[in-house]
Amino acid sequence: MVERLEKMRVRNLDTGDSFFVLFNPSEYSFEDASHWVDQDKMGQKPELQYTGGDRKKLTIELFLDTFEARTDVRQHTQKIAGLLVFNKEKHRPPKVELSWGPTAPGGAYAELPFVCVLESLKQQFVMFLGDGTPVRAKLSVAFLEFTLPEEELQKNEPHSPDLTKIYVVKVRDTVSSIAGLFYDDPTKWRHIASANDIDTPRELTPGLVLRIPKIA
Repeated sequence: MVERLEKMRVRNLDTGDSFFVLFNPSEYSFEDASHWVDQDKMGQKPELQYTGGDRKKLTIELFLDTFEARTDVRQHTQKIAGLLVFNKEKHRPPKVELSWGPTAPGGAYAELPFVCVLESLKQQFVMFLGDGTPVRAKLSVAFLEFTLPEEELQKNEPHSPDLTKIYVVKVRDTVSSIAGLFYDDPTKWRHIASANDIDTPRELTPGLVLRIPKIA
């Protein structure tokens, strides 16, 4: 019995369009990470506190060759490059699903299918016809996970205001909005500003790690 060859498929979840890669990759890799910060304790060595996990990153090297067909390989590379094009209706580039073969076990932590966005693309053209038409290319692509698994979101949910916590600032956050998130009262922003020596409560840098103090 001849084993059926499955091609890796790339599907644009915004439009429903999909295409298959010309040649399956010989390998792919996932990157994952967690974030930890020191939490000071009076008179003791600081302890590490978990502040959340990164989105997974999938990197692939793709090989494309149209030499035998004598056609322009850019007809295929442009399909990948199109995943970086800004969608005016969605206000972002398209959301993508990568799939290859049967669905892997593991629930939310299964590798493929992988719902993501194209983060970066490097195109290298390495063979040409006599008239300069490229017929062979190597692509280095990196896809970033679109949403964190439900388990990770539950870990990062704020809890009661009687415990000191850590919060990583996101885009458009203000001290008052963070106070509303943790204390259910935006007017209590001064507790956070004082604990973190913040002089400009409306100007927070994304990625900044804040200590959210407990309140009585």
